Amino acid sequence: MRRPRLGRVLILLVIVAATTISVGGGGTFIALKATTTPQFCTTCHLMQPYYDSWATSSHSNVTCVDCHFEPGLLETIEGKMQAVVMLTKYLTNTEGTKPWAEVSDYSCMRSGCHSTRLLQGELDYGRVRFDHRHHLVGFPKGKTLRCTSCHSQIVQGDHVSVTPTACFLCHFSGEPPLTGSGQRHINDCNLCHGPPPDEIRLGDFSFRHSDYLERGVQCDSCHGDVTRGSGEVLRVRCRSCHNVVEHLERFDDTEFIHSHHVTDHAVSCTDCHQGTHGAPTQVYRGIGGTGVEDNPSVMYSARVTCTGCHRPLFAGARVPVAGATYEADLLACIDCHGVGFEGMAEAWQAEYRQSFAGVSEAVGELQEMLGEEWEEGDPAKARRHLTDASSNLSLVALDKSKGVHNLPYVRSLLRRAHDDAAQGMLALDPDTRADPAPIGPFVASKQGCTLLCHVGVETEPVKEAFGFPFPHVTHLKKVKLDCAQCHLPEPHGTTHIQPASCMLCHHKQEDEADACAACHTDVATLRSGELGDPDSGSMLDLDCLACHAGISEGHSLDGVKANCNDCHEDDADDFAAEFYDDWVTESEAPLVELEKLLAKAPAEVAAPIRAEIAALRKARPFHNAAYVAERAADLRKRLSAR
Repeated sequence: MRRPRLGRVLILLVIVAATTISVGGGGTFIALKATTTPQFCTTCHLMQPYYDSWATSSHSNVTCVDCHFEPGLLETIEGKMQAVVMLTKYLTNTEGTKPWAEVSDYSCMRSGCHSTRLLQGELDYGRVRFDHRHHLVGFPKGKTLRCTSCHSQIVQGDHVSVTPTACFLCHFSGEPPLTGSGQRHINDCNLCHGPPPDEIRLGDFSFRHSDYLERGVQCDSCHGDVTRGSGEVLRVRCRSCHNVVEHLERFDDTEFIHSHHVTDHAVSCTDCHQGTHGAPTQVYRGIGGTGVEDNPSVMYSARVTCTGCHRPLFAGARVPVAGATYEADLLACIDCHGVGFEGMAEAWQAEYRQSFAGVSEAVGELQEMLGEEWEEGDPAKARRHLTDASSNLSLVALDKSKGVHNLPYVRSLLRRAHDDAAQGMLALDPDTRADPAPIGPFVASKQGCTLLCHVGVETEPVKEAFGFPFPHVTHLKKVKLDCAQCHLPEPHGTTHIQPASCMLCHHKQEDEADACAACHTDVATLRSGELGDPDSGSMLDLDCLACHAGISEGHSLDGVKANCNDCHEDDADDFAAEFYDDWVTESEAPLVELEKLLAKAPAEVAAPIRAEIAALRKARPFHNAAYVAERAADLRKRLSAR
């Protein structure tokens, strides 16, 4: 039993004496004033931390009794009597072990303090829109809140402050959805705050929240409840580092455990907390590599949780039921990013497979070399490089996402593994060289287009540009053009190049007639006779430039007519004027007649024939007039047979 604090009994006697003087009003007033100062509160040493937090708070100009005593003379006397009782308990060693005090709403709302708070409407609490009226009047959960329900007496060294924890007690309590018309669920993110209006930058990337919300993406697809779950820590885990009994006995002191391990010594959470996704988590967070800088995934930096991409699969259906297995769903890319992002993950994996195979081959070659006997060289150094290379290669393999979790970091891991393999080979034999590292991106755009979004663009099927086939691989890898030379960043992907720009390369030398077929494949096919026997009169023995010479800049057909006279000057004074127009008209005639017949044909029959006519006309019928006439006759027979 503790001994009575005899030294403070005198203080109690002074208080009792002062409060019993009823005749001398002045003495009573002086006594009351002296015992209501904040300094007097520290008479009890357990009040010292509360006093310290008050002295540095926004309420430091407000005395303790202004809050802890309700307004009014009788309320002040009542509060004083309660204080005397508390002091008596302290001096007689009968006080409780938990300090407690109640502050009435009337104290907060008294005149001159917060009397107008209810009328102020919304205010900003960090990035949250907050309105006192919704919490103090007609609280939706059917409970009556008080000021101190959210404003605690002492929180992390602050006096009468609010922490987000107080908000989470209600807003993330797992309440069932509201069913009333027009009601909003208390867990609805937009109830408190909307999307950040500004563009968010994450490393080299940027995005706007509104773009995702407009597509119906839910907030919790990225901002998941990362605090849910037991996060179990087995006591036996401590024994892997500690063998001192005193240390092990502090197992339940979570505040000390986290402060000492995480804050002071940067111990990883997964070193203590049980988990089954070590490698995927490390790759997603961009950590765990050997000799590689940390580089978190853009998705991780945006706080996208695992369930943002991994969906519950149960009995073949994607439904959130107990016992469901979560599997990666590539449709999740489209759900968040919209149409145009389909195939992106597959492109990442295609690059990964090529890179991983090449690096694995180099590491395997180093391992085979170390199996041999080396009289010269430095086998010990080579083994160190093999260990580091194997570590990074293993991390990438155990991730099992094939680069999807964090492609830039996986590239760094594979590149370092390949470098270690190459250095290990050199340590054994200076004349040995590893093959070049097949690490993506295989096309490097200065603007970063191919870093993540357009990975593998060089392998995409040939696309058309101005009606001509356009192979990305030729222009990006062989000619080494940059994306920005043809496309604008805003509006994103807009093609700004003009035909004249293409001609700067494709028509530098007009004597390269064979180059024409690279773009004009339809004409080349028609002239070559691949579709049928070539027309003996279609001048197949001549190259393209015999007729098209000197017209490259405008790429016009007008010059062809004038060029006719260069070869046919002996046939007529003005061969082009007499024969060219008639020749063009005659080559078109079979197609014109066929189109007239199609006017009476059913739509399902006419559609494919019209498409073929368009292709023949695009290829210029006069390049092989005989084949065009023959093909038109076949199509007329088809129509007649119906």
